[in-house]
Amino acid sequence: MNYLNKKECETLFAGKEIFVFGAGVDGENIYHKLADSVTIAAFVDNRRYGAGNFLCGKEILSLEQMKRRRNKNQPIIIAAYRYGLDISNQLMGAGFNPESDFYIWDDMGIYHADDATKKYIDFMSDIWKGKKVENVSKKILVPFDNRHDQNSVQYAYCGNYLAQKHQASLYGYCRYGTTIKNASPIVYEIYKAFNVVGLVDSEVREDLQEEADKIFKSVWKNLYTWEDWKNITVYGIRFGTTVIRDYLRENVPEYDLRASSVEGFIKRTIGTIVSWYHYFEENDVAVVLMADAVCWEGYIRDIALSKGIPVYAVEYMMQKAYVDFHGITDSCLHYKEMWNQLTEDEQRYGMEWAREHVARRIQGSCEEVEGMGVTTSSYSETISTERVLDNDDKMKVLICPHIFEEDCYWCGEQIFDDSYMEWLCHLGELSEQTPNYHWYLKVHPFARRRDIMIMENFVKRYPKIKMLPINTSPHQLKKEGVKFALTVCGTIGHEYPALGIEIINAGINPHSAFNFTWNPRTKEEYDELILNLEKLSPKNNMDELYQFYCMHYLFYDREYIPYRTLFYENPLLPMCKEELEAVNKELGTWKYEAYMEEWTGKHHQYVWNEMENLFRKMDDWRPDIFYRRVNKIK
Repeated sequence: MNYLNKKECETLFAGKEIFVFGAGVDGENIYHKLADSVTIAAFVDNRRYGAGNFLCGKEILSLEQMKRRRNKNQPIIIAAYRYGLDISNQLMGAGFNPESDFYIWDDMGIYHADDATKKYIDFMSDIWKGKKVENVSKKILVPFDNRHDQNSVQYAYCGNYLAQKHQASLYGYCRYGTTIKNASPIVYEIYKAFNVVGLVDSEVREDLQEEADKIFKSVWKNLYTWEDWKNITVYGIRFGTTVIRDYLRENVPEYDLRASSVEGFIKRTIGTIVSWYHYFEENDVAVVLMADAVCWEGYIRDIALSKGIPVYAVEYMMQKAYVDFHGITDSCLHYKEMWNQLTEDEQRYGMEWAREHVARRIQGSCEEVEGMGVTTSSYSETISTERVLDNDDKMKVLICPHIFEEDCYWCGEQIFDDSYMEWLCHLGELSEQTPNYHWYLKVHPFARRRDIMIMENFVKRYPKIKMLPINTSPHQLKKEGVKFALTVCGTIGHEYPALGIEIINAGINPHSAFNFTWNPRTKEEYDELILNLEKLSPKNNMDELYQFYCMHYLFYDREYIPYRTLFYENPLLPMCKEELEAVNKELGTWKYEAYMEEWTGKHHQYVWNEMENLFRKMDDWRPDIFYRRVNKIK
């Protein structure tokens, strides 16, 4: 197989037209990296193709469409790191030659190791070789993802601690339902270096296929609405919200829930559930470590918990998981009680701090908040000379959708069954019933291409709603007459009110404990508010907004169970992809070099000694306990 990086692609394909197989994030990346030197004729994708579907201005085709259009001199580049080998086999099955017709994009060095990766493998092996437990029946599961990131450090410490405690072997499970045959041998070498002895496949075994097909048919015949999805139950386990979270995080949602693409998703999902249910039935699993323990990982989480097996999220948080897990946000519901536990001096200082920081936030400042990395702001005060809203006296209502890659239940239960999509469609229907309103939609400032596609399809379906330019300033919207903005549970709840724009939420949100946003509890209450906006008196409750803000960003210790500071010194190392993009960095093997540079035997021993305390904290954590930061009053 030919694996190519950016320089090799530019050399081989300069002046040529190529097809890129993969219309996701990797496809988008290859376009931006090669657009100046290589012409992309079109993208190819097994799921995202169809009339009107484009990526970076290029049409997305099915494999059959590409075969009809392509000439033999047009190379195919596979850009899908999780499914690269699957697509290779698909192309070979369609008659394409891996030596001349297609190549795999590997600019991140996932399939061929660079010097940093080779050193890191030896480095990790030296550290962890004395902790290995192998050839035993008891197992600890850890996430395996086909990419270079620093999460191997958390997995190594937590996994080896649990392996020692339970005398169990470490096994990696392939995330997102990818198969073992797609596993990068390079990344797998990193996992083996910290004592992972095998990988677990999510693909349905042949002997389980008949059972999976039977369950799928019984489930699919009852799925017509999002409420039906919420009630999906298999083996007596309620998977409904997990299925919804997984679907919305990875797919362009269909309006027709009986569409063939939806049917295919449900069939794959049932296969995943059947496969993992039998895995836990047939294996002695002591503990499951997960990345974020939501969406696709939720299937494994729900099955493990049903069998009394503890599950922990250890990638971008350190927390024990539970059914319908939505992370540390639960603590926000107790912020008002916690505020009342502060002394008068603490409250006075907190209010002053919040006033200053809220003002900076809505002015567009970026700042680093201790324990949470870089907090970015898109609140530019720059106002365009061109008006973006209608110039009349009608009520102007702004819809602020979330990023679909974001877990749609990260705050918990919502008014609308699928949280995001049903909410949008409900607003679309309301827009048809309110001729006295102007409706606008402002795409999230950090929206990805899929979000743009979803929103463009949405405003075509509901033409009463106007999609605004993505960089429109909230200051301009306020100046031009927006009085109300709608979100499910977004951070605009503690941002827009500071501009004088009222927020109406669609369910549980981080601000629910306070009274500076509107928090209806039912669809009936929600509609009553939306249809009578002109009768609502402004909340104007900035004191409570400041109380929330200083609790959330100052006093409450969201790093009580350490992640960013325990394992790393360099603040860039624990950053996720989106955080890195905010500081003009991207994932890559540079993290390995940076980690090896800061590593010391003394700190390693300290972290290892902290493992017992770390897991005790995760076991004992409760959302209603006020975990305070210290020394916050100057």
